[in-house]
Amino acid sequence: MAETIYSPTSVPVAEMEELINKLYLPGSPAEVSKIQETLQSMQRSPEGWQMADRLLQSEDKQARFFGALTFTVKLNTDWETLDDEGRQEVLQRLLDHFVRLTFEDDAPLVLKKLCSALVMFFLRFPLVWSQCVMDVLLLVCKEWIPPAERDDDLLQMMDDLTMWVEHWQLEIVLWFCSTLAEEVGKTDAESINHREYREVMTINVRVVARLLDRALRCTATRFICKGAYSLVNEAIKCYQSWVFDCQRIATGEWQEMFQACGLTDLVLSHITKEETYETSVDFFSDVLANRPQFLTVSEYVSIGKLFRQQWAREWMEKLKNGDFDFHSLQFGRFVLAYGDAMLKTLVMEPDAPESVDFMALAHELLTCKGLPVAEDEICMPALEFWLAYMEYAVDHLPTLDGNVLGAVRVASSHAAQAVQECWQKMQFPNSFEGVSTWDAETRRGFREFRKDAADLLLSAFSLMGPMLLQNLVDLAFDGMGTGRWGDFEATLFCITKLHDPFLEHFKENGRLEGLLASERFILTIASMSYLPGRVNHALVDLFANYAPFFERHPQHLAPPMRFLIECLNDPSLASDASKAIASLCSTCRQVLVHELDGFIQLFASIHGAPALDSPAKNRLLGAIASIIQAVDSEEGQARQLQILLGIVELDVQACLTHVAEGSMAEAEDSGVTALQCLTSIGKGMQAPEDIPIDLESEVFPSTFWHQGPGAVIQKQIVGFVEQVCDALPQSGAVIEAACGVYKSGFTERTGGPFFFSSQVTTRFLLRGHIYTPRLGLILGTACALVNSHSTESSTRIDEEARALLVKIMILVHQLRDPGHDPEIAQNCVDLLFRLAHRYLNVIVQFPPPEALGRLFIFTVKCLASREILPKRCAAQLWAHLLNLHNKPEPIQSALDNIIDHFGPMVAETLIINIGGNASRSELDSLVEPLKKMIFRQRHARTWLEQALFKETFPSDKVDDETKRMFLQKILALRGAKGTKQIVKDFWIACRGMVFGYTS
Repeated sequence: MAETIYSPTSVPVAEMEELINKLYLPGSPAEVSKIQETLQSMQRSPEGWQMADRLLQSEDKQARFFGALTFTVKLNTDWETLDDEGRQEVLQRLLDHFVRLTFEDDAPLVLKKLCSALVMFFLRFPLVWSQCVMDVLLLVCKEWIPPAERDDDLLQMMDDLTMWVEHWQLEIVLWFCSTLAEEVGKTDAESINHREYREVMTINVRVVARLLDRALRCTATRFICKGAYSLVNEAIKCYQSWVFDCQRIATGEWQEMFQACGLTDLVLSHITKEETYETSVDFFSDVLANRPQFLTVSEYVSIGKLFRQQWAREWMEKLKNGDFDFHSLQFGRFVLAYGDAMLKTLVMEPDAPESVDFMALAHELLTCKGLPVAEDEICMPALEFWLAYMEYAVDHLPTLDGNVLGAVRVASSHAAQAVQECWQKMQFPNSFEGVSTWDAETRRGFREFRKDAADLLLSAFSLMGPMLLQNLVDLAFDGMGTGRWGDFEATLFCITKLHDPFLEHFKENGRLEGLLASERFILTIASMSYLPGRVNHALVDLFANYAPFFERHPQHLAPPMRFLIECLNDPSLASDASKAIASLCSTCRQVLVHELDGFIQLFASIHGAPALDSPAKNRLLGAIASIIQAVDSEEGQARQLQILLGIVELDVQACLTHVAEGSMAEAEDSGVTALQCLTSIGKGMQAPEDIPIDLESEVFPSTFWHQGPGAVIQKQIVGFVEQVCDALPQSGAVIEAACGVYKSGFTERTGGPFFFSSQVTTRFLLRGHIYTPRLGLILGTACALVNSHSTESSTRIDEEARALLVKIMILVHQLRDPGHDPEIAQNCVDLLFRLAHRYLNVIVQFPPPEALGRLFIFTVKCLASREILPKRCAAQLWAHLLNLHNKPEPIQSALDNIIDHFGPMVAETLIINIGGNASRSELDSLVEPLKKMIFRQRHARTWLEQALFKETFPSDKVDDETKRMFLQKILALRGAKGTKQIVKDFWIACRGMVFGYTS
């Protein structure tokens, strides 16, 4: 076998070196790809062993690197071809090259790649090379002793050996140790070799621990040798690898060995030294964040004492003064990692000296100079710590008879201080000067900080309660009184973000009313034009979120409403102001009825204002409509609504005029605006969801809007829609807006101006044909219409259902294949599915058999389609149909005939999908019709068996016995929960795959 591995290769070394060097030179992608393919082919060939061996003897550094890489590749792919003799020879060759190149002072890159090759050998044959670390150490120290001749006390032998060894030699051994830990840590915990790794690594960990001890102590002398700090840094990195990468196979014995040598304390002793600071801090930050249980109580105490030293104070001052270089940030993250690991102590034992000192540091990390994120990079991690601290305190601190214990008082005090610090940090700098010049990254970072600070405020509220509201109210008064608008804006932001808990818990609390109803506040918002734009934005947001407050206190509504109306004249505020007005009008509609005429006049006067874009205008119309809805009489509603429709008519007429002039783009803009305004009015006219319902009284839909005086308004609304649609029949935007008008009334149950008759709505829906733009939206609107008439208490619409079914059949006939337009196919099947719930009689009795047959064949095509959405809808439809039973005659008999006829096709299509044609993500939806078929249909066994053994079955990866077992299992479960997993396992087998997540 040895001769087979190392017989001479036919490719000259010079030729291989030339190819390798060309690989690293600039060249065309095609040439580089060809060279890679040639070299990879040589690596994979039987001669790859010889190639690797010869390249490692080359004078060329890149060739040597490629030789080490080739050994790794061969051990990863062809290791099973090695017999006992071959394994020993490969190991010996690798070790010979490793030692030779070590003393030839080869490049670290080559030596580290050789370490990888040696570790790959260990991974393949752990029992062949059980004392790998000691072997490497002896070879590098030129003190080779065969394993059979070594003393039983390996550690003493190692101590004697390393007493006079050079630092660079130990560093190379540590390279190997680090690579060993990293690669073993990547192995599968379920692999056959896992137990072997644990046993053999335990032998080596003793040597590694003593080696690390020797390396970490190399600077503990009066005269520090050259390379000592480099060795210490390598030792810390190696220790970190053994602590983390091997934790899945590590035993308690390992940790005891490390602790017996005091390795963690040794690393801590290096943290204050400039030369070893970076690696030491990285080690502890990593341990504290990811394996806090690795450290002992005494080690936590030692770290806590470290933070009280002058060394820590110097680093903290750098951060506070805006020094955010890499090492400063390292210190900040080290502090926070310690805090996260010590949360329990910090919360439960707040008076302990280490808790008091640390919390002071944590507060300071929120007070560093600079803009959040863009300049101050530690504020976000610090914010995350404080959020974790507060959440832990809320979850774990007890209360007794309503009296807050001492620990809770301390936590509340810390929360109040953290809120104050965040409040200062979230302020725009220098009274908003320079904000307009911020780049996108700075703006994004500032917004992210404020977003996270809002989360902190919510957690702080759980600890502080009313005190938080009082503090913020005091800050607001202070900001208004002193003209510090940055303070005031930040306070408004905080109060706005806390609207949910404040409104829920302080309904009768006078503090909020004391602010919003105060003379100073009213005078401030009355001076809108003199306030900075950011303050006005904050006020707009405040009013939008505190609509429930003004609903309870309508006497205070007028000043905010005047402020918001004035904001409509400012282009930068108009959009948000319209949202706030809409929120207030919707919530406070009852108290604003007496102001309705004024609102309508106001809107008429600003209708064409340049500051108002179309969405803002829509929101204002919706706001006014919500007040109209609160008018007591339907006659009063109709009068006011007629005025609004007069405003909308202006846009309709503008649309028609533009069409006549040939200005189609302007016509579309005006037409879409008119229809969107109608939709907003329709939504505003919807009855509030929170109005009380009298369960004792029977409610009859009003006839006012269909047959009474209000019918003219409905006719006018429908006329507007039809006029615009007729003028712009090929505009997708117009179709979408028109669908919105009709859908706005679907939720109404007692009548209303937008509660159109089903005949009127269906007339619009039938306008669509296969080439109509946004046809999917029309079909979606039809689905919504059917849904609104699908409950037992709703009016039946059989005639309209027949018309919609005919439309589906026409579209399906025109479409023929789902792949031609998946969106239309999906919506057609979805509409059929919704009709099948209450209007099954229409489906099974109305159409001619040929047309019905084409329709159901189309749904089976969807089930077989590669398009995921039509397939899911078809699976949903068939799951429903297959499960239907006990329907009145003759509906049930007609349904049974359909199932008997199409059942075999559905079964075959399901089996083809499950047999490998479907993607992984589609299986969940496909399992449902299969389960219903098995549970409900008496012919399910026959249908499925025929499908499994038919020539159309897509996979040759499973035999007949596997198919029979699959059928037997799913039939035995009768549609129960375990069916899904059996289907997934069968699909995996049919795909010939190992992992179930592959698709």
